Amino acid sequence: MATIAQSAIANLKEAGLGDVVYVPGEPAYEAREASYWALTPRLHPWAIVQPRNTEEVSKAVKTLVNTPGCKFAIRSGGHMSWVGAGNNIEDGITIDFGLMTETTYNPETKIASLQPGGRWTNVYDYVEKHGVMVAGGREGLVGVGGLLTGGGLTFYTCRYGLGCDQVANYEVVLADGSIVEANSTTNPDLFRVLKGGHNNFGIITRFDLRTFEAKDVYDGDIVYPKTAAKDVIDAYVDFSAYLANNPDSHILAIWFFIPKSQEHIINMVLTHLDGVENPKAFEKYLAIPGGQPNLKKKSLASKVSAFLIPSGRQSAWLTLTFKVDAEVMRKAATEYEVMIEKLRQHIPDSNFNISMVFQPLLASWSQHSVARGGNILGLEQLTDDCVVLITGLEVETVELLNEVATPALRDMFAEIEACAKSHDKLVDFLYLNYCDGSQNPLGTYGEENIKRMKEASAKYDPTGVFQERVPGGYKISKVK
Repeated sequence: MATIAQSAIANLKEAGLGDVVYVPGEPAYEAREASYWALTPRLHPWAIVQPRNTEEVSKAVKTLVNTPGCKFAIRSGGHMSWVGAGNNIEDGITIDFGLMTETTYNPETKIASLQPGGRWTNVYDYVEKHGVMVAGGREGLVGVGGLLTGGGLTFYTCRYGLGCDQVANYEVVLADGSIVEANSTTNPDLFRVLKGGHNNFGIITRFDLRTFEAKDVYDGDIVYPKTAAKDVIDAYVDFSAYLANNPDSHILAIWFFIPKSQEHIINMVLTHLDGVENPKAFEKYLAIPGGQPNLKKKSLASKVSAFLIPSGRQSAWLTLTFKVDAEVMRKAATEYEVMIEKLRQHIPDSNFNISMVFQPLLASWSQHSVARGGNILGLEQLTDDCVVLITGLEVETVELLNEVATPALRDMFAEIEACAKSHDKLVDFLYLNYCDGSQNPLGTYGEENIKRMKEASAKYDPTGVFQERVPGGYKISKVK
């Protein structure tokens, strides 16, 4: 009797997908596995199928669903790095969008249509040639589909809301293989839950995004020694207050440890969205002693094409959200140094990488979502301006990841969370795209939105394909 793997592969070939089905040992299979951002999600599925269009996605879904016992994963860019994130699978088939990467633009509707396998660096390069821009990913290798289904923090969140708020229409393959549109008038309940609801409802094969005029940005970074931490944090708090009334800038405050270095550095990545040189928003950062600025005017496409963060290591991330507060930020900076020392005890040559990033999430930004019909993240429940914290680490081996790095990372976050809670600054929201498998982002979206997602799942996926047969990611069926 054929195994489930053998049956699934044979059925895909019988469905006419044989020339885009790859099995272990074939060059195309090995190349796709090697193209995941980190080593962690390279799980070696039974086979990879790469649809070339929506109809082939539909064929693949019907085939795999009709193969008893076959589970599958869905890959856009492959940037999310924890095992079980849903972009790969060990015992099953991965539907890989590596051949569906196209972006098109309609100048009459001012809509850019993006296939899910595209990378943001290519999207920006394309739309900028048409004089327009979209609000999408900030690291060039991030995939279109993953970012937008997780919500999508962007350079332009302060002006237009999250990336998912820019979507005017989705093309979706449902669990039965049917192809539907979802927008404000057609399947509006599905439309809303797709905006941040992850992989729970169907496979999105096209995102139709609103565009706006492309402008050069004034952008770059200022590198500080670690001794500048207090001044950088104080400037961050002031910037957050400024940004609430002046949606003209974007920042990332990055604590960065380079492998085999002696000390970490602080790197402020600053972007003025209208290309104003040395703007008021940056004044306090430029005045901090010891900073080394490197700022200039450039196109957003050129900025992102130069901001491609390599990995190729075992990786883990965690995230937390808290109200803007200098004391909690200083606690995070202290715990970051504690974690570096913990890792050095086990990795004497310091061959590891740790990045800790603070970025704004302001209460007023939810108005952009409301104006576009609402998303499913529940940000309208925020009453205070917040900080989204993410820390990512990379080590050489899975043993170091599981036995040393991940426990140290969780200890760090437990300390920061306790500090935030003790000062009444902890916020019950987790940004899905920064979470790992131990976290429950959907459970932080609010009771009403959880109900919406459960109802949409029951309506559009009544047999629970995306809950049971697509086991990876965050499942709405598991949220209480």
